[in-house]
Amino acid sequence: MIIADLDKIRVNQDSFCGDSSKSGSDVGISVVTDVSSTESESSSRNYTISPGGNRYYIPSCVVENGVPYTNQVFESVDQGYQFYNTYARLGDFSVRKTTEKLDDAGTVLLKHFVCSCEGFNNPKDDPKVLKKRCSVTRRCGCKAKMVLKYMVPNKYFVYCFVAYHNHPLTCEKCRHFLRSSREMTTSLRNICYNGANVNIGVSKSFSFAKEMYGGYANVGASLQDFQNFNRDLKLFIG
Repeated sequence: MIIADLDKIRVNQDSFCGDSSKSGSDVGISVVTDVSSTESESSSRNYTISPGGNRYYIPSCVVENGVPYTNQVFESVDQGYQFYNTYARLGDFSVRKTTEKLDDAGTVLLKHFVCSCEGFNNPKDDPKVLKKRCSVTRRCGCKAKMVLKYMVPNKYFVYCFVAYHNHPLTCEKCRHFLRSSREMTTSLRNICYNGANVNIGVSKSFSFAKEMYGGYANVGASLQDFQNFNRDLKLFIG
């Protein structure tokens, strides 16, 4: 009798533990899958696989007329950079300016705009002296770029354009953290400057800008940008 009761208790405990662990694992798997698919949707939904098995990602959140193409003409280098930077912001990656070629008169003949992950970090000779700095971007040899070349009269055309990236792109909700997408505009500088005049701290000025623009993603700058501007302002005033 006692043995039979113990067997029933053991069976009930096993079935309960089995059901709870099963349901918990099912819930955990579904949550992880949903979160991962949501966060990486913008970066992983449009990629190609090379014969060597490498993934190459293509920005997919850009309208058709916002994608650069070969032989596209711009009035100046700055106009070309603004166009490519807008394409990068909508495509969820960051860009930077690199190599340029000048003539004797100082006219830019060739200008390169590349992905922020282009190239590799060059470590110092002594690894003990190397100090790693916390940074979102890590260079991994990405080949995505746009090259402008000078044409007569005083215009530039897209000489080379590479859209493929060898790294996943960021998600849309983290787009405002991209370095090339952040800028301390005149209005943001006025907010920071006027706040300092009435003894309002940088953090509160940044929160005030967030309320004005309707969210941190709409401000166009980070708290660190506000702090850097406040530091430079104090150095300028003395």
